[in-house]
Amino acid sequence: MTPKKDFDQDVKRDVEARVREGVKAVLEEVLEEEMTEHLEAGYRELTPTRRGEPSGHYTRNLLTSTGKIECL
Repeated sequence: MTPKKDFDQDVKRDVEARVREGVKAVLEEVLEEEMTEHLEAGYRELTPTRRGEPSGHYTRNLLTSTGKIECL
């Protein structure tokens, strides 16, 4: 490949990685807001009806045209 094509591919990969990171951050923020609203308590916040935490967690994956995004 020519240096120009190598550079263009590197830039494309960098942009795709940044887009994935941005989408991941937005998804995590939206999920956290929905969880707070549903539970009527913030992250790790204890209330009279919420005295503990769930016994575990799992990641959620979103497949996009630019790759897989893992969300907590």
